[in-house]
Amino acid sequence: MQGIFSTISRMWQLQVITLVNRLIYSMQRLPVVGILIRDQTYAAFRTKRTLGAVAVVLMFGAGLSESLLYFCGMLALPVLLWTEDHSTDRLALLLHMYFCISGLMGGMTSAKVLESNKMKYTATRLMRMVPTRFMRAVLLHRYTTFFLYQGISFSLVSVYFNFSIVHALLVVGIITLWRVLCELFHLAVFQRMGIVLVQKTWVMSLTMFIALTLAYLPLTPWGIPLFGARILDQEWLMTWITLSGAVAGYVLLKHTDYSAAVRAVTNYADPLLNTEIMLADLQQRMIQSKDKDQSGISSSIPYVSEQSISSPEGYKQIHQLFVTRHVHLLHTPFRRRLLAILIIGLLVSLLAFIFNDHISLDYLARFSPLLILVMLNLTVGSQICKILFFHCDRPLMRYAFYRKDSNVHFLLRFKSLLNMNLKLGLLFAAVMSVPILILTEGRIIDSLLALWILIITLTVFFSLHHLLLYYVFQPYTTELDTNNPLFTIASSLIPLSIVIGMFIGPTLWALTAALIILTVGYLFSALPLVRKYAPNNFRVK
Repeated sequence: MQGIFSTISRMWQLQVITLVNRLIYSMQRLPVVGILIRDQTYAAFRTKRTLGAVAVVLMFGAGLSESLLYFCGMLALPVLLWTEDHSTDRLALLLHMYFCISGLMGGMTSAKVLESNKMKYTATRLMRMVPTRFMRAVLLHRYTTFFLYQGISFSLVSVYFNFSIVHALLVVGIITLWRVLCELFHLAVFQRMGIVLVQKTWVMSLTMFIALTLAYLPLTPWGIPLFGARILDQEWLMTWITLSGAVAGYVLLKHTDYSAAVRAVTNYADPLLNTEIMLADLQQRMIQSKDKDQSGISSSIPYVSEQSISSPEGYKQIHQLFVTRHVHLLHTPFRRRLLAILIIGLLVSLLAFIFNDHISLDYLARFSPLLILVMLNLTVGSQICKILFFHCDRPLMRYAFYRKDSNVHFLLRFKSLLNMNLKLGLLFAAVMSVPILILTEGRIIDSLLALWILIITLTVFFSLHHLLLYYVFQPYTTELDTNNPLFTIASSLIPLSIVIGMFIGPTLWALTAALIILTVGYLFSALPLVRKYAPNNFRVK
């Protein structure tokens, strides 16, 4: 055990050092504070020691916050919002959802033994840690912190459901031991059949779909028995899981060799065995231009000078040349979203027609903040910014005049992006009008007007949002990774606003009015933010 604890200590040191270096890098980019932090800080032992303590606190805080967000956002909040009164057995519903998501889905998709990540590769291939000792340390650390974070979070949430804290800790302990038993199952499948289950995309996707459907189906009018709560109430079954999980943990920590399993998932050269490399390759393939995009046009960007393009007309020509060269690449995400909108409209209209007697418009209005999430994914923005960076801006960012004139080409691109997104937004508003007309039999028109205004407002907002974050933070590396913490924080505000919106439950018109005010303020602040931050931040990382 002493070797395991020393390995855990080394893992923490590696994570802390990495996080401290990222903190220093991010703080250097902050206004006012950034000028006080020099590059020598990376070698300052005392300063890094202080930042290391901050990093440890942040890591604990991040783990606890993630668990709290999971319990509040995915479990407690839906239960409180979708159940009409306290007569509904909310506690049984919460336990059912927790069993489906953390037990069934988590046991299949979150196996650490056969997980592929940079930490495992760095520790076993670069730092030459013994794979078996490293994996034992990972498993002990993983499930100790899992029980700690989820136990604290469930204890806090249980107060709102009149559930004993001791019982909450027992439930988390049983789920923890169940996940340990699932780790042994994943390893046994690999040892006997050579199959890495967590890398079988269709298995993981099917498991997630089934588990989430079973978890949230009781919230709908077509509910199912709360079998998760009944299973957790069976004393003999819980005793079996506890004993089996304890035995599995003993076997994993004392009598298991992980060399073959670690070797199989740390082949860094093979993207099929490394999820991060696979995702990086996928991102680059998604933005690679096709030969027909550049037919008759040289694909290389010629030498540019300040005198030749540093004018509105020059930037307009550059933008037009870029669009001409990559017309197919730019239109591909647009066409995919057009198809997705048509499919969504057809399915929603069909459901509204079939369940017309069971669903009311007032019931659906409670879900209106989810339109923010829908429009976030249906508008083209993030993908276009990656294409702009990879095929146009990357070689031009080294020119000071190009960064200085960011506001000029920012406006050109915003108009082009808004033009595409408005077409998507209007089509989506049109197809979503059909189920509303079916449910109301054409009698309620004010909700229809609010829906159109809301969707158009979100279209303008997200057209600006993605492009503004790109210019202000420029988060992309040459491999198209996004490791900028400030960009991550700014991007996370959207999901947070959805959770807050679901909790407040505004009317459709109130939500529309709030988003109009926010979008107008965003529009007026965009150019000043680009002028201030783009000349320094609009660079290749």
